[in-house]
Amino acid sequence: MPINKLLTYLTEQTFIYSLIWRHFNSTMKTPKIKYLISFFLLILPTITVFQVQADDLGSNKSLTYAEVIDKYKALDSLYEDAKMITYGRTDCGVPLHLFVITTTHVFDPWRLHELNKCVLFINNGIHPGEPDGIDASIQLATDLLSKPLYKRLLENVVVCIIPVFNIDGALQRSCCSRANQNGPDEYGFRANALNLDLNRDFVKSDSKSTKTMINILRQWDPDVIVDTHVSDGADYQYTMTLIAEQHNKLQKDLGKFMHQKLTPALYSKMKELNDEMSPYIQHLENQSIPDSGIVAFLETPRYLCGYASLFHAFCYTSEAHMLKPFYQRKKSTYNLLSSFVELCDEYGEKIIETRKLAISESMKKKYYLFNWKCDTAQFELMDFKGYEARFKASTVTDENRLYYDRTKPYKKKIRYYNSYYASDSIAIPRYIYIPQAYDNLIQLLHLNGVEFNRMQMDSTATLTATFITDYKTVSSPAEGHYLHYNIKTRTQEREYSLHKNDYLISLPQKNMGYILETLTSRASDSYFCWGFFDSFLQQKEWFSDYLYEDQAADLLQKDPQLKADFEKWKAENPGIDAYSKLNYIYRNSNSFEKTFMRYPVFFIY
Repeated sequence: MPINKLLTYLTEQTFIYSLIWRHFNSTMKTPKIKYLISFFLLILPTITVFQVQADDLGSNKSLTYAEVIDKYKALDSLYEDAKMITYGRTDCGVPLHLFVITTTHVFDPWRLHELNKCVLFINNGIHPGEPDGIDASIQLATDLLSKPLYKRLLENVVVCIIPVFNIDGALQRSCCSRANQNGPDEYGFRANALNLDLNRDFVKSDSKSTKTMINILRQWDPDVIVDTHVSDGADYQYTMTLIAEQHNKLQKDLGKFMHQKLTPALYSKMKELNDEMSPYIQHLENQSIPDSGIVAFLETPRYLCGYASLFHAFCYTSEAHMLKPFYQRKKSTYNLLSSFVELCDEYGEKIIETRKLAISESMKKKYYLFNWKCDTAQFELMDFKGYEARFKASTVTDENRLYYDRTKPYKKKIRYYNSYYASDSIAIPRYIYIPQAYDNLIQLLHLNGVEFNRMQMDSTATLTATFITDYKTVSSPAEGHYLHYNIKTRTQEREYSLHKNDYLISLPQKNMGYILETLTSRASDSYFCWGFFDSFLQQKEWFSDYLYEDQAADLLQKDPQLKADFEKWKAENPGIDAYSKLNYIYRNSNSFEKTFMRYPVFFIY
């Protein structure tokens, strides 16, 4: 047997043996019996090692999309505890599948939540060039359904698996698009049929695939989500790294429970499996190696986990290390997913209880915090297992190049920056008013479970309007949009006309985090930032300078304050041309359009 297959098989058994040992260690009181059991567990791998099947986890081949679906369909036909459910369409016209495992034989998400089952949701293939989770999840599903010891974990847990999310990308198989990744032989492509990265699409939802996924997420309302990936970047000793949704930006009870209980438990479980992991390696700004410290990754609502946190889900992103062999990454992903099942079994009741508390407490808040930034004044020291970073002359660029010396492994304390603070906030309004003209926006809000009322008749009310006073825009498109950032605003409260069939969102409501994050213009992933309202950034009416001269003179004569302001402005801006001077008067007159730069979403306090 090849050594890599032998090692893979031995590590595959570790999870099973650890489950057995935990069970007997907690129930057996006699030391002699414990000794015999431990001895049996030590020799069991050598007894069964030659029973490894030909298609074990040591292969460097990832399954094709068709093979993945066929395997899940076969499990569906074999086991009454499993069901393959088809949802909607994707951008390449193929349906999206959800594979559900539950010993209740109930496959209605609302009923399962009524039964107080903890719903674990595993998403695979959002980047099909990172297929570790695709293959590992099939092995996990097979073991959960076929092995009694695994099946015990399903008494309180429902496991939902997306076999492949980005089907379009999975069908574009090749060997080489991820130039630095160590296997498999072939894999899919990062983008979908629209050339979109689906892990940047959750808020804006340009893709049919994303809309279908959101429909699934809102129906199943998962308690814990795992999104499987493969990392880029530095070299180090770990096979698995993990992004835990940033705890500071979660509701207080949710963030505390995740940070102090769930995440440490995952690290402990992986260590028990001899598969230690590290937080995801993101360097400090202007630094290039982990030794200088790493920063907790912040997933904003464009990402799956940043989006899911708006609905108070516990969300994690697994990042297997690209430089490790495919079979090793796949095994580590399997270990982590198995640990998540254990985690949901052990903490399921508390997970559900904490989520309910988070929803309840969030609806009592007076202010909404957003635009989170890393607090570099706070850090913790963590043990890190890396390789010495060195530099040598490049034969290509003639400059010094970085490399990691694997003959020089180390374990040292490094800084981990895992504290964030909100750099912005708003008072939460009682209502949000949206004109009915914005069909695309209304459809997205409806898809995400937002509750509306529609105006029954024309009316008037005092609304708070937001005006965009300054913003910057990226120079090249990001996922099909020219993103705005560094938004500055002013507000104005006055009476406006409200029209029959316009929309009124009442707050608080359950999905308030999503509502405020997307409709607050200054929020980093708001619909304004993604360009949904760019038409209001363009002036529509102008003036003819030769005709406006007389009107401008008349305005200055009748309005002393305007004249004083005009003179001050001219003094502060010497060399201004004649047209700009007329434009200053025009923009400060009643002729200037009231809707220019006015964000067409209104708050009512």
